Amino acid sequence: MVNDISTLFSKIMKGDRVALGQAMTLVESERPQDRGEAIQLLELCHQQTENRNKACRLAISGAPGVGKSTLIEAIGLKAISKGFKVGVVTIDPTSNISHGSILGDKSRMPGLSSSPSAFVRSSSAGTVLGGIGRRSFEVMTLMEAVGYDIILLETVGVGQSEHVAWQLTDGFILVLQPGGGDELQGIKRGITELADIVIINKADGQLLDAAMISRSHYQNALHYLTPLRNDWEPRVLLCSAAEGKGIDEFWESLRLYMDTRLNTNQTENNRNHQYHFWLSWSLGITANQLMINHPLVRQKLSAQLANHDNRSNPIFKAEYEIEELMKELIVPSTKNNT
Repeated sequence: MVNDISTLFSKIMKGDRVALGQAMTLVESERPQDRGEAIQLLELCHQQTENRNKACRLAISGAPGVGKSTLIEAIGLKAISKGFKVGVVTIDPTSNISHGSILGDKSRMPGLSSSPSAFVRSSSAGTVLGGIGRRSFEVMTLMEAVGYDIILLETVGVGQSEHVAWQLTDGFILVLQPGGGDELQGIKRGITELADIVIINKADGQLLDAAMISRSHYQNALHYLTPLRNDWEPRVLLCSAAEGKGIDEFWESLRLYMDTRLNTNQTENNRNHQYHFWLSWSLGITANQLMINHPLVRQKLSAQLANHDNRSNPIFKAEYEIEELMKELIVPSTKNNT
């Protein structure tokens, strides 16, 4: 896709936004001929990030309709007003039927999309679980390399599978809607225990009283959960992103959190943990794809499915036999050599 990676890298480091978009497209490409060039570019970006202060990468999660995009727009513009550069990566769910994504988040963030101090990238989740896209970690590396101080990752927002996003970022913000009837569900261990900051959004008008009740419930719930970050107690805030209420308080909490995470000796250890987790997670996806697409496995699977169209034949033995074939492909048996 790109013939001269050094030229592309030079352009993005000079602030060429078109080149940055091209670089992200290259990194997200699953074409084998693009992957080698993407790795060259990422290596250059990794070296660049090692020579500067770390950006703060924050995951923002919540169910569809809670106002994540509006909240990101509000807090992003607030950060820009304070002198920060903001990168946004939004992850859209992929249809299991059409295999397409809407990728319309830029339209919900007009201020950030048009700001020279921000860059918004919409990506598809594809078939990957965990709330992020296959190459989201690499896209964030590009943004950090070119100088974005705060990188906001808007996850798919599907609940407890968001743990991958938590593992690959420096902080986790959970956005909730008052009066949704999910207070007791949210108190359960899962996504709630991942949150460093909980935002009760849409806390205005007739929903204000419900929002205050929700805040009380979550504050009580957090007392029963052990904080997952050193030197930080999760907090619950009320906000109305659409009306701009509570954004100053949100920013102050976010600023304190970033100071806690980035101005300590934990920063390097945290990023190293993210690299290690990403390596295992990414290789796991590749291993699964390679194994399920192995000719012998596909042949065996097709044959077993054809043989088990009759419901009187249990499918469980077929699953066991394919499992054994996979094991044989990974660790060949020595019984025929003895």
